[in-house]
Amino acid sequence: MRYFFLLLFVMNLIFGCSQIKPEKPELTSLTPFGVCYSKLSPKEVSPYKMVIVEPDFYNSQEIKSLKETGTRIFGYVTLGEVDPNRWYFNKMEELGFRGENKIWQSSYLDLKNPAVRSLLLDQVIPAVVDKGMDGLFLDTIDAVSPETERADLQPYMAELIRSLRLKYPNLFIIQNAGLFLLDRTGPYIDAFLTESLASDYDFENREYLIRTDSVFNQRLGYLNEYIRNTEIPFLILDYAGNPIQVQQIRSRLDTLGRPYFISNIALSKLPEKVDSVANRLTHGR
Repeated sequence: MRYFFLLLFVMNLIFGCSQIKPEKPELTSLTPFGVCYSKLSPKEVSPYKMVIVEPDFYNSQEIKSLKETGTRIFGYVTLGEVDPNRWYFNKMEELGFRGENKIWQSSYLDLKNPAVRSLLLDQVIPAVVDKGMDGLFLDTIDAVSPETERADLQPYMAELIRSLRLKYPNLFIIQNAGLFLLDRTGPYIDAFLTESLASDYDFENREYLIRTDSVFNQRLGYLNEYIRNTEIPFLILDYAGNPIQVQQIRSRLDTLGRPYFISNIALSKLPEKVDSVANRLTHGR
């Protein structure tokens, strides 16, 4: 008889836990979405269905206040680089870097080192998740792109994302860029974000640019090919320096039926007039 009750107890744990696990939202329910790395108030996020934020600017109570507006809050996480302002920079520095990103003044992580991956999985990311995030936005995947001297780190980046999914099966995970890894990371993410599809930014001259039709169509075709093979929904983040450029970008992106958001290159603004920089989707991927 005791074995019967033990079995009943175990089954209750299994099925009871499964019943309280939150279902992941459809991507369309997360539109309009925004991205902003300045500290935001509940009033500022309320017009959006999903906002990606810089978690270091908030404590758990502040994240709760943002979420009480009905907006889903996603935390930014950098997997390929770290800048000196991060609380764990010195720990990573002791483990050794793989070069420097001079544009953003950050250092490339040596993901081949198990201690580096462990620090991310066991300390850095939990510190973000524990603030009450609805999801994670994984950035700097391109730090291990085939065009860099860190291409040998690709298997470790893929393994890191796989481990992250296993650790947090119910979080909505968005991978930023890194098309070259999608065949390996696709099963472990919920959506993909691509930047600068219709626009470009010249860091040397600090100038916003609109891509030519041919370059835009080429990039879109390349993106669609990867997405078609992996069947992963994607979002678009573009950059503009003035209202005219915003309208030029919107005229292109409105034809795609994909979620998009347009901002400045520093991602320091979240416009109150959401319809001027983002779209609302009611159907589609």
